[in-house]
Order: sequence, then structure tokens, then C-alpha cells
Amino acid sequence: MQSFKSKLLITLLSGSLFLSACNTERTNDEPEAGSAQSLNIALKNTIENSIIPDFTSFKTGHDSFQSQVDTFCSTTNQTNLSSLQDQWKALSSQWNRIAMYNLGPLNDDLIFPSINFIESMRQRGTDYTNTARGELSTILSNSTTLNQSYFDSLSFTRVGMLALEVLIFEDSNGVHATDLPSIVSDYQANSRKCDYLNGMSLLIGRYASTFIDGWETDFLNTGTSFKDTLIAGELEDSAESVPALITAIQEHLDYIKKRKLEAILDAQISNYFYQNITASLVAIEDLLEGTNAENYSLFDHMISSDFQDTVTLIKTNINTAKQAASDNNRSELSAAIGILDGNFKREVPDALNVVLGINFTDGD
Repeated sequence: MQSFKSKLLITLLSGSLFLSACNTERTNDEPEAGSAQSLNIALKNTIENSIIPDFTSFKTGHDSFQSQVDTFCSTTNQTNLSSLQDQWKALSSQWNRIAMYNLGPLNDDLIFPSINFIESMRQRGTDYTNTARGELSTILSNSTTLNQSYFDSLSFTRVGMLALEVLIFEDSNGVHATDLPSIVSDYQANSRKCDYLNGMSLLIGRYASTFIDGWETDFLNTGTSFKDTLIAGELEDSAESVPALITAIQEHLDYIKKRKLEAILDAQISNYFYQNITASLVAIEDLLEGTNAENYSLFDHMISSDFQDTVTLIKTNINTAKQAASDNNRSELSAAIGILDGNFKREVPDALNVVLGINFTDGD
């Protein structure tokens, strides 16, 4: 296993990060493990090797989903529908790897943030399944032009992953049958339904592209990527980057526990709730541990600051939650998520030597 110093040195020698004050320090000066400078290296590695690749995967996952939409609508049969459902599940997992990053591109508007247009439950914990069904029923019975302007005008309660789930995991005949023959027959009887499916999918694709552009190129027409803003510590209201990231994850865990596990499970039509939670837990694990053993990670930073016991504790708690999700054990998963939520309120910031300075909420 590489030492923390060698991991730090590899990052510096890559020439991708300049840790200098007013350009007076040599760029190859090695920061001390556990210092504020080394934490910034861990943050940079986390963004470039975990966060942005997950947003990229969501975009490429949507591209695959869109391709299968085209295939299914061209040849509407049970085989292609089954493949489309599998693609939705893959896309849903990819979404749940990034939904916890409710800052920057996902949280781009005070009133109508983009995150709500992918996961409508995120706003208030409300299940909008019947709203999505109602919009579909209305469209199938009228002649509204299903162009981009129509889909862009829809409220968050009618779009997103839920709307796609309603479209491909049940029929629209009132009984909401979920067997493949009924769903295929419904599409064959309503050619307009494929137009609606295609428009809904393309809408998510536009959001996915905006997310990537915001993280990598230009966030909110500032001329600066959110990645660069976060690494430079130049967030609005002088918020600090690492606390902002940790807070976003903590609020997401709180949201899962209070709005889902203790209230209404999502992805019920597809029976994919627990797999979604597993995807989030694995993403959190990757965020902390890193996806490349050569790069200095947040866990490395904790260990270098003599918080090995904290790292062991968090790894154990993540594994406990993953096991509960694998067992489809709602009560044990709720308890495990609650413990992780507490870890991100206390142990994680303590081990990173940062102060969150927030009033904890349920993520609304």
C-alpha cells in the first residue's frame, strides 16, 4: 500500500493542482499529510475521480436508455420492452449515485432546482405517481403537440425518472397492469404513447448534458466550471467546499430515512427501491475511499490525521446498510441509514477537521 506522502507527491507531480499562495510557492512543494492543503488534494481527487465520472455515467446511461427507447418504439415487442426496463433500472442506479450531490448543477435554482425534475419526490417527499399517470392519460386523449416546448413546460411533478417508470413498467388502462403483454398491447393500441415516452426521455437527456456541462465547463453562464469553483473554495455566501459537500451527503441520507424509509418508498412499480439505495451507498463509499488506489482520498486524509478508528467505523456502518438493503429489510436499513447520517454530522467532519455550521434538516 502506498504511503500518504507518495500519494500526495503523485498528485503534485501530475501538474494538475497548484497549491500556492499568490504564486510564491514552488508547485512541487509537498504539503503535509492531514493539512488543509492535502485536504484540498483529496477534494480534487474526489471530484475528478468519483463525482464527475458518476455524472458522466448518468449521461452515457441515458444515451443507452434513449437508444433502447428508439428500438422499442420501432419494434414494439416484449423482448424490447424487457430490455428497456433493464436500461431504466441501470439509469436509475446511475441517478442514485449522483442524487446526493445536491449542490451546483443539481441545485441551480432556489425555487425549481434541476434535481426535482429528475426525482420529483425530492421536493417534499410526495409521491407523484398519480400525477404522472394523470398527465399521460390526458395526453393520450388529446392532440397536444408533443414537441420540446411542451416537455420543457411541464412541472417537476410530471416528469423525471418516475414518469419514465410509469410509462414502461405498467399499462395506462386504469388497472396499471405490470405484465409485459399488457404493457406492449397498450403501446400497440396507442401510438401516441411512444411519442410521449420519447419526449420524456429526451428531456432527461437535456438535463444530463446540462449537469456535465456545469461540472466540467460552465456553470450558470459564469464562464467557470463548478468543479473549479468547488476546488478553489469560491462558493456563494463564502461557504467552504468540503463542508458543503459533506452537508449535501448528510442531507441526502436524512432525506432517504425520513421521506422514504419512514414514509413512502419510491421505485415501487419497478420494485427497484433497495437497489437504488445500494447504488447510493456504494457511491458514498467510493467518494470517501476513492476509486484509484494511487490517489490521496478523503479516507486517506482521515487516517493521516490519526482517525483510523473513524474510518473503520464508517466502513462498518456502510457495510451494515448495504447488507440491510440487500436483505430488503426496511427497518434495519432505516436504522443503518440513520447511523450513517449521524456519522456525516459528527465523525466525518471531525476527522476532516472541518466545521459544518448548519442546522440539520430533512433535506428539503
